[in-house]
Amino acid sequence: MRRFVGAATIAALALALAACAPVAVSGWVPPDWPSAPYPVTTAPAPLDAAAVGGLRAERIRNDGVGIQARWALASSQDAFNARMTAVVTDAIGARESDTGVAYSPQVFDQGAGMADRTCVAGSTLRPAAEILADPALAPAGGSGTAIVCDVVAASGSYLGERVRVVSGDAGTVTHDDATIVYAHLATDEVATAEQLWIEDAEVTLWEGIVAGLRRDAGSLSLATVAPPDEAQAAGIRTALASTVFAPDGAAVITIPAGFTAPELAALGFPPTSEPMVLAVPTDTAASLLTPFGLAVSAAVGSAATFEAPATVTTGFWPVDCTLVPCVAMTYDAGPSSLTPGILDDLAAHNAAATFFALGSRAAANVGTLQRIVAEGSLVENHSWSHPDLTTLTDAQIAAQLGNTTTVLTRDSGQQVTVFRPPYGAYDDTVLEVAGMAAILWDVDTEDWRQPGDDVVIARAVGQPRPGSIVLQHDIQQTTARTASAVYDGLADRGFTLVNLRQLFGGQLPGGGVWRSTR
Repeated sequence: MRRFVGAATIAALALALAACAPVAVSGWVPPDWPSAPYPVTTAPAPLDAAAVGGLRAERIRNDGVGIQARWALASSQDAFNARMTAVVTDAIGARESDTGVAYSPQVFDQGAGMADRTCVAGSTLRPAAEILADPALAPAGGSGTAIVCDVVAASGSYLGERVRVVSGDAGTVTHDDATIVYAHLATDEVATAEQLWIEDAEVTLWEGIVAGLRRDAGSLSLATVAPPDEAQAAGIRTALASTVFAPDGAAVITIPAGFTAPELAALGFPPTSEPMVLAVPTDTAASLLTPFGLAVSAAVGSAATFEAPATVTTGFWPVDCTLVPCVAMTYDAGPSSLTPGILDDLAAHNAAATFFALGSRAAANVGTLQRIVAEGSLVENHSWSHPDLTTLTDAQIAAQLGNTTTVLTRDSGQQVTVFRPPYGAYDDTVLEVAGMAAILWDVDTEDWRQPGDDVVIARAVGQPRPGSIVLQHDIQQTTARTASAVYDGLADRGFTLVNLRQLFGGQLPGGGVWRSTR
């Protein structure tokens, strides 16, 4: 009897439940579980710096201090260039402190390959130990500091560069840090990657990252994620410093390995063992990026053609000859019909020089004198007709130099402020009458003796040291014929070819006799 009653009760309950069941809706499907707000992605590949216009590649190496660095500068962008160069100089200072060795520019034997100065595409993404083991990137033996660079954005009027500093001892990594700087080339406004984000953006990002990982771990919880503590927020700020932009404009950040949160630990989710690369979509990033950050995102996302700054030739570039090894090529006794060819070779190498011209040749070569100045080289005084000034009267010395200064200034459009005495001959009287500095030389190729092309190249390339002044003549066929090979050889050793004003730190000396700056 009880069994019958129970069965009847169950039957009645089933009928009741059936009566309460909702009516089926044709085509209904369960709603999707909310997707992770910041999907896992891969970092966009860096650009080929050599193909990006308006950049100047720099490279230094000093084995005594233990540093090798590559970085790229942008023409006429003072704030951006200062930020990039500061990374290098700060690293040099750290090496000086560690080693007790003072830094000075260093050059190397021919065949060193130092003419290759461009950022090596992808080098900032390589394992740190691999960077230290690469002789093209790191100091000898993997002990010291390697600085590598990549262009991460070049779109519209925006440029982004990542510079990574890796230090090690016998190949063991002791320091690894990267800096990304973005520039608006139209205004020279700059911001580091982390400065692209609004204040407290890390809190919002933390909550989204944890919620996404919790979902990936299989949790169905939609509970609010606890705000990060200071250490956790600092970890996200570190990730913001890695910000680059995908082709669609999404902000891509890299979360270092070891990421965890209480919500994840409660699920038995271990700290991450590898870095996580996450994309912050443009619609989400719109409320988290600063106006500058949004502008960079928009420029990259629109695939706008890069508005490269106009190239600035070396002669107009603020070269720091205490940082990079400089050499001043100087040419005497012209200008002549050979001078334009030398200028062509200087232009092809983005190099500068100084021409000590004769006043007697000025009238026939006005166009050449003006071209020298227009392309960043200097025109200076080599007397009117090339006499030994020590054999002349005071009045004759004054005429030789004064008339030449007047004509060269008039015809070149540049102020003439130093002189080179013919034959290098001077005495106290010559210096007193001249009233300006005498610039001599410490490397003489003796091209006027016609020693042969190979000898001239060997002397001009092999003998200079940082700060050297090299004497040649732009009236000699050998010099004109070998100019390109000389420039190639000097660049290969690590030299930057500058004019004398740059060699002297931006200001030619006002007096004295100078053979080099060292």
